[in-house]
Amino acid sequence: MIDPDKEQQAYERLKSVPYSLPPAEFNWELAAMGFYSKMQKTRSDIALDEFEKELRPSISSELAAFMELEAIGIYNEQDTFDPNKADNDFYTKRLNRIRELRRDNIKGGSTKTGANRPVRYQSYKSRKGHNKTD
Repeated sequence: MIDPDKEQQAYERLKSVPYSLPPAEFNWELAAMGFYSKMQKTRSDIALDEFEKELRPSISSELAAFMELEAIGIYNEQDTFDPNKADNDFYTKRLNRIRELRRDNIKGGSTKTGANRPVRYQSYKSRKGHNKTD
């Protein structure tokens, strides 16, 4: 059974969108066939599909970053993917920070600080100072 009120509401929504309806008044015969609600649903589905297409690339890259973080042990099975964090590229940024830290550790530390020097060079400097005799 077609609800005339829903058809009227669908007609009003369609009428508010330019070029979605031919310039005609509400037709009760079309409403009885569910024409306006079907047309509104089709228009709405198309709009939602377009919206989801725009979201898909960023969320999928964030999901990939989350899965990689899970694979390297940062997250476990109890941790869940949070779309709110994904909106801000949280997982990608965190993965990039971890990659940078691991890259620095492989190189023997950052070149900006002297605290991460290999022990051999630290001991050499300390010996150098003690061997001086005046």
